[in-house]
Amino acid sequence: MLVASTAACNSSSKRTFDDDNGGDAGGTLTSEGGVDTLRECAEDTKDVFVISAENSLYQFHPPTLEFKSLGTLNCPTNGATPTSMAVDRTGIAWVRHSDGSIWKVSTVDRACQPTNFAPPLHSFTKFGMGFASETAGSSNEALFLSDSEGGGLGKLDLSTLAVRSIGNYTGDLLGKPAELTGTGEGKLYGFFATSPAQVAEISKGTGEIVSAKVLTEVNAGDAWAFSFYGGDFYIYTNAINGAGPPLGGGGSDVTRYRPSDGSVQVVKSKVGFKIVGAGVSTCAPTSLPK
Repeated sequence: MLVASTAACNSSSKRTFDDDNGGDAGGTLTSEGGVDTLRECAEDTKDVFVISAENSLYQFHPPTLEFKSLGTLNCPTNGATPTSMAVDRTGIAWVRHSDGSIWKVSTVDRACQPTNFAPPLHSFTKFGMGFASETAGSSNEALFLSDSEGGGLGKLDLSTLAVRSIGNYTGDLLGKPAELTGTGEGKLYGFFATSPAQVAEISKGTGEIVSAKVLTEVNAGDAWAFSFYGGDFYIYTNAINGAGPPLGGGGSDVTRYRPSDGSVQVVKSKVGFKIVGAGVSTCAPTSLPK
């Protein structure tokens, strides 16, 4: 069984779901200070953020299952589109695009900053990613990558943006691609788009699979993303050409896997947009909010 527990960081100002923060696309910041950030573990950093194939950013609040549009990204990517996302403790979204670039995007105003990341030549040219705390309760976090071509787990040096390979996944998940999510407890998990799909805890030190849960009810489709919140896992899937579960049309479905009781349930269907990336910071609660 996969289990996650304990607490989040202190709260600060909250972007409410009644505020009208959507609208025009955010601009590009090129100053030395980078993109605007929130205070570390401010209240908004505890929610999930998702990015759509339509290049729009949303804030997702799992307790109410509500998505709030934050607006369209306007990163000058020359047509490259988002493929994966991770969010750090100050509310910066690290967004990988289809050309292999990583952009840092403010969840405050959607302003973009390019990075000098260059994917390695022979591995991690495509990847899923997620932040996890270095140790339980630590404010130090690391950005982990999952090689989409079967190379297992890696880690991105946040100073040099160099990728270090950690190791292959093990068992029947050897060579399989995954999207990643992490927790403030220092745990790292992957959603493996196998048939059937699986959620697994991954050793951050070796890439070995610690434990796994087969989700016979979940079909990854042609786009998927993955996040953790409050002891539960949220899986975002979009059908391939309308065939098979989930039924096509109307955007992605949101499925919740709850390790505490083993339940797997579609909690929100056809959200109206195609989710291609999800990120949640290590400030998010690791047990269900009271």
